[in-house]
Amino acid sequence: MRYFELEELANLESGQWSGSYRAEHRWCLPSILCPRCGARGGMQAYPSVDLSELPENESLTDIWPQSAEEYARRAALVRPFATAGIVLEPGNSLGPLVGTARGHFGPVTALPSWQVLVREDARDLLLETGLQGIIPVRAELRTRRTKELPLYELEARPLAKLHPDCIDRVPTCPDCGDNSFSLPPKRWLLRESVPPGLDLFGVEETTRIVVSERFIDTMNRLGPSDVFYREITVG
Repeated sequence: MRYFELEELANLESGQWSGSYRAEHRWCLPSILCPRCGARGGMQAYPSVDLSELPENESLTDIWPQSAEEYARRAALVRPFATAGIVLEPGNSLGPLVGTARGHFGPVTALPSWQVLVREDARDLLLETGLQGIIPVRAELRTRRTKELPLYELEARPLAKLHPDCIDRVPTCPDCGDNSFSLPPKRWLLRESVPPGLDLFGVEETTRIVVSERFIDTMNRLGPSDVFYREITVG
């Protein structure tokens, strides 16, 4: 199986579709404030986490840095609503995208590259074809185009890892435990971490979203999309 990172076009003017949107996820967990590192938080999104039945959900709309204790309190509120296996971290976005959209969208949209949206017909084809790891959540985007198909964000859970040989980590912070790294320009996946059989997944500690060649072949059946597929090797 070949795998590809899904990215937005380097030159957006060269695209074939006019669609664009401005939206944020309905809820979030705060980043945390470390006395050494400052504010720290990731960009992982879990649109499938629905907090509409949580009475305290209004306190989960601000990503502003909080103490580790306050972060832990808010994360505990969210945990019962998150699917088993979802690892909650500071800065996580939760719930559907909410905002506005305009123009016409292709089968797949990546604006930015860590948010992958598909048209409703593309979602249906992915599910009908039996691709694995497809978790679509309808984006709540207001548009003037009544005939435009709804868009669905694909949740990409960070299941794979980059190979440690391509990573240069910072020293571990003694206060918050951070030992992050910058995304290396030359990178490959750790073979034993790649989830077998899945056609879409995220990469741990990064914003990368990876799709299989089956995903690409399926989406190409609906015509061109304004996205770029960058092959990533497994080693």
